[in-house]
Amino acid sequence: MTLTIVPLALAVALATVFINRAFAQEQAPPSYKAQPDVYRLLSENEHFRVIEATWKPGQRDAWHSHAGQLAAYRLTDCNSRIHTPDGKSQVRNGEAGGVTFNPVIQSHSFENIGAKECKTIFVEKK
Repeated sequence: MTLTIVPLALAVALATVFINRAFAQEQAPPSYKAQPDVYRLLSENEHFRVIEATWKPGQRDAWHSHAGQLAAYRLTDCNSRIHTPDGKSQVRNGEAGGVTFNPVIQSHSFENIGAKECKTIFVEKK
């Protein structure tokens, strides 16, 4: 009986991981809805959305997406790790005043791995 319980428990655990990743990838809400204490919607019109993001040191935000192409302007130096639903991550370091341009970004999570607050302004195309 123990032999059948272990494979069943393993199968359930693996299914849970895959379902959570699939949900994160396909169902991730926009940043400002996923975590409004990090992403503050400053303004929007029919073409653009302007969002200010602030992460405290060590803070990792909720799974979210960016539905439109965007430009990101760093207000502070930021040392970060970007997590993707497939379990991978990538370290990124950016300086204040730097600008990045990104395509539509599916589900991911941002983690501030620096010792200081990280602030960025996003201008997202709708």
